[in-house]
Amino acid sequence: MLLKQNIRVKIAAAMVGVFGTVTSSVVVHSQSVVDNASLSAGKIDTTDIQSVCPPGDNNASVLVHVENIATIEGNLRAQLYTDKEEDFLEKGKKLVRVEVPVSADAQSVCVPLPSTGNFSLVILHDKNANGKADFFSEGFGFSNNPKLRFGPPDVEDATFAAKEGITQMTVNLQYILGTDDAKKKKRRNARRR
Repeated sequence: MLLKQNIRVKIAAAMVGVFGTVTSSVVVHSQSVVDNASLSAGKIDTTDIQSVCPPGDNNASVLVHVENIATIEGNLRAQLYTDKEEDFLEKGKKLVRVEVPVSADAQSVCVPLPSTGNFSLVILHDKNANGKADFFSEGFGFSNNPKLRFGPPDVEDATFAAKEGITQMTVNLQYILGTDDAKKKKRRNARRR
């Protein structure tokens, strides 16, 4: 159990600064939120998905179905990077950032792409909406849902190919210390001893 927590702490430490604070380069789209329940319940016609997630200026976008959202509070932040190792998760290297309010325990976010090609994507559940990442209480996930080990995934494991039009994917959020408040309180008390 302790080894598992140490691994999670190392992952968090390796990613500190990736999400940083909100800057003027943030791209916010009020039309970027899609409720997965509406999508799966047939309220949104998937044949007309372009009305939900219109392709960007370069005729490409990605509709990210985010699952395992722990609480309906705060914001979801999607950050798009190239498929190059030297850019992946580096501060100031993101191509696009979209931030939308959390409205359900599973929802979709539309991210406009600068072009077709290969990219990597990171999703953060900023529970307190402070614009900063707290990897010990907030959830995160990557395109392709790579298995996390002693740090963030390799860029190759998070790279996806975007074609012209709309690319769809599912990202499952992971919470390093879980989402159960009773467990958090127990851990806090254990640290005080």
